[in-house]
Amino acid sequence: MQLHKYLFLFILVISVSFIPFIGIYSIMSEGPSDLSVSLLINLPVCMFIGGVDFLFIRAMSSSSVRNNALRLIIDMVVTTLLCLCIITGLNFIFTDFTFTDLIKSGLPAIPWNWVVTLLIELFFYNNRQQEVEREKAKYQLEALRNQINPHFLFNSLNVLASLAYTDGEKANLFTKRLSAVYRYLLSNNSNQTVPIGDELEFVNKYIYLIRARFGESVKVDISDLRNSSSGHIIPVSIQMLVENAIKHNVCTVQSPLKIRITIDDRHISVSNNLQLRSMSAKSGIGLRNIERQYALQNKSIAVSRTPSVFSVTLPVLNG
Repeated sequence: MQLHKYLFLFILVISVSFIPFIGIYSIMSEGPSDLSVSLLINLPVCMFIGGVDFLFIRAMSSSSVRNNALRLIIDMVVTTLLCLCIITGLNFIFTDFTFTDLIKSGLPAIPWNWVVTLLIELFFYNNRQQEVEREKAKYQLEALRNQINPHFLFNSLNVLASLAYTDGEKANLFTKRLSAVYRYLLSNNSNQTVPIGDELEFVNKYIYLIRARFGESVKVDISDLRNSSSGHIIPVSIQMLVENAIKHNVCTVQSPLKIRITIDDRHISVSNNLQLRSMSAKSGIGLRNIERQYALQNKSIAVSRTPSVFSVTLPVLNG
């Protein structure tokens, strides 16, 4: 959403919320009885204060402070101080009040400023929630697209057809694993996180399909070093990293692609030896999608690359 749309909504909120406070203040201070005069005098000042509040809260919403309660406290304290400084400063310039009178003149604006701050916070919170839903939908679409793309289906059906002629039992198992992969994708399309145990079960089914297709050309080793089973992870993230490794690297029996998945109570690492394809696509869309999903959880991933090894480390989530 563009800045002018933010400002339009903000001006509307300020205009509506300002009216009852001006009326109450006029009655309590025995000021001018004409409410329209009070509005005409004070509305521009309050809209300026609200504009300062808006800009500060917008900056805080994009800062590294991810705790909502802490950010709200900081916003309330700072915007209240800004409000008092602006009002007392203007009264000092345009009136002959004493310092005590200047402070008292700013106090009635504090509850109004709190209401405005809360309204702006709610506005940005709603925007953040919408962004979470959009990013989640993009990630789910990417995960499904990776699995239903013609190459994956064509290769899987080729393997299935070959097994049907050579080994009926393996063909039956392959079909069950393939259906389980799609079932997992569809059943978790609305979940932001899943237990690591569920993800590993899914990854093992996916690896079975990979081994049936590539044989000894791709070797996947999983080391589960966890002491607790309570950790969570972004769904399909490990599988997407395994698939990216296969997509971008050469894998042959003579030069197998070696993928290592290591899991402990704090991190999940997926690494592979580098033997890049000369014509491989390098869009990085899958990795960026994973990064965005973890950013929505206030976490970040670590990507490491040496001349011989590419590695991605994912943080374990609390669920």
